[in-house]
Amino acid sequence: MMEMSQLLRLLFFFLSSVVVSESTIFAYKNTSEAEEFADLPAQFGFPLPLDGLRGYIIHAEPENACTPITPPPLRDNTTVFIALIRRFECNFDVKVLHAQRSGYDAAVVYNVDSDLLLNMAWNDERIRSQITIPSVFTGATAGKNLSEKFSYYNGATVILIPEYPFNLGYYFIPFIIVVVIIIIVMCTVMIVRCVQHRKKLRRSRLTKDQLKKIPIHKFKKGDEYDVCAICLEEYEEGDKLRVLPCSHAYHCSCIDPWLTKTKRSCPICKCRVLRSQDDSDSDDGGAEAGDGERDQEGDNERTPLLRPSPTFGSMEESAVTPGREAGATPTTTTTAVMV
Repeated sequence: MMEMSQLLRLLFFFLSSVVVSESTIFAYKNTSEAEEFADLPAQFGFPLPLDGLRGYIIHAEPENACTPITPPPLRDNTTVFIALIRRFECNFDVKVLHAQRSGYDAAVVYNVDSDLLLNMAWNDERIRSQITIPSVFTGATAGKNLSEKFSYYNGATVILIPEYPFNLGYYFIPFIIVVVIIIIVMCTVMIVRCVQHRKKLRRSRLTKDQLKKIPIHKFKKGDEYDVCAICLEEYEEGDKLRVLPCSHAYHCSCIDPWLTKTKRSCPICKCRVLRSQDDSDSDDGGAEAGDGERDQEGDNERTPLLRPSPTFGSMEESAVTPGREAGATPTTTTTAVMV
């Protein structure tokens, strides 16, 4: 979960860094003379309209606008004037506030001796709350060309075009959503698989209560048990033996960990020790039933490791009993088996 949160944090940080993009200043005098300049919108004031802001640019007097500047010429309600202001000597919010108070509808602050674009931030919260006009920051080359070629007195028009509402950052949103969904699905599948695996292991082992149902026998001399098949040590007087339903016996200290941590079957003959109600519902229950039917036809993984030699029965049939003569018809003896 920690790795997932770190991944999401990294993706959203990358998204936030991509969303900020440059906007454009488009200046023209006629169809043959037009230029575009890159800029960055300020972090204070109103944003530019989505369709852009068209108006006339005038170089501020004084140029740095650290003090109140000269108002724009008389105009009607449809004319928009933009103040062109030089950087340095005071804060950005002070410059834009002076342009606003002088009657300008927007402000363009240009760099000095550099075309590096900066994010204009405010310095005083009280001044920031008073600014309502939009403003942008551009380079020194753009500031020079706007002042000399595309000013109001040259008959030029300037359009402040905002950053595109659907920039590159918005294309990463579907990608991030898909990645998050994939991570959630993968984690869900892994959790489900782990739960299923633990249930399967729990069904294939004995609980402590089930282990207590298997009888314990104290070894005495003369018993039919001789060697523990797990530790390969001979039984001694008083040893506690766990006798399984298949009649195989082991030291309790040897067979108990096997039954409770590995499988609920005999290590020698593979017979199940106890059958619970869960086994009929489990997937391996049907397989065990099928294996039992296949035991009648041939060997499988449940075939006991210790069994009589297959040649023993054939030797009995080939032996000639007293009173049987060659060529005599053998008699068939039927033996009743008590169940």
